[in-house]
Amino acid sequence: MNTLFHGDNLDVLRQHVADASVDLVYLDPPFQSGKDYSVIFEAHRGERGDERARAEAFKDTWRWGRESEEQYVEIERGGGALATALRSLRAMVGESDLMAYLCMMAPRLVELRRALKPTGSLYLHCDPTASHYLKVLLDAIFGPACFRNEVIWRYRRWPAKARRFQRMHDVLLFYTARPGNQHTFNVLYGYERLAESTLKTFGTKKQKADFTSGHRKPSVEEGDTQGPPLSDVWEVGIIAPIGKERTGYGTQKPEKLLERVIRSSSHAGDVVLDPFCGCGTAIAVAEHWKRRWIGVDVNPLAIDIVRDRLAEATFELRAAPGAHAGPRKARARRPSRAA
Repeated sequence: MNTLFHGDNLDVLRQHVADASVDLVYLDPPFQSGKDYSVIFEAHRGERGDERARAEAFKDTWRWGRESEEQYVEIERGGGALATALRSLRAMVGESDLMAYLCMMAPRLVELRRALKPTGSLYLHCDPTASHYLKVLLDAIFGPACFRNEVIWRYRRWPAKARRFQRMHDVLLFYTARPGNQHTFNVLYGYERLAESTLKTFGTKKQKADFTSGHRKPSVEEGDTQGPPLSDVWEVGIIAPIGKERTGYGTQKPEKLLERVIRSSSHAGDVVLDPFCGCGTAIAVAEHWKRRWIGVDVNPLAIDIVRDRLAEATFELRAAPGAHAGPRKARARRPSRAA
């Protein structure tokens, strides 16, 4: 555990991650945005002062071709609900860029489902561009009864000129490995404020409902309330341009966001897997909250960024078959702590 793999996550999952060995999967895959993403970093000091450099992180652009067709055929041969779902999606969207993206995602989601323990959970981070299509795939792989929440991450950013409402949220699709209530889940308090009307009427005292009269009669108990349990709409600000945790990675997510995922669906010592680890936010937060972790990314630049975020922790960097990085030990800085 506490291992970074450099290579294709499909190969890594199939060759290095055992069945039912992972407690929590968080994945923030490409969104099928059609954009190229970069990492911006301080390069050197030149005549104009500190200069900034840009390096390509990944291309979020997918095209239907031979590889997509091969992935589709492999799933078709496997049969079952997933093959039916993909066949229906192909009939609807055709041999499009979106279909190529879904064929890339489908076998990886199958492997992630295989890796989850019976008590495990998966959070797929996406945006409204493809969230509804990905939910169809997850329903086919996990079963509709394993769907728990569509968590909305709401944030504020500079508005864009558009003849539509401003886009200010992402989606986290929360599924469990099994239906029923055997999955790990910790109800979190302290992230949301009490309503102003509640504070005005009851203050911060614990509330108690009395139904002896046949209808609900609220009252209070001794002691302060923990506040409302965390809901499925999360107000978390994006990382400020000068924020200490910023790495320059174009799709970096806030540590406060991952803190909610990891604290709610795992315990200390559990295994957290991020197969698209990018700049390593999930790994840094898992390390801080004393979880074990596995990270995978195909880009060596991302691996280097993760190593730089980690602190006072020794981990093994393995190269998946066909990757370019050899095994080595590394020590890196302590990750910034979630607030």
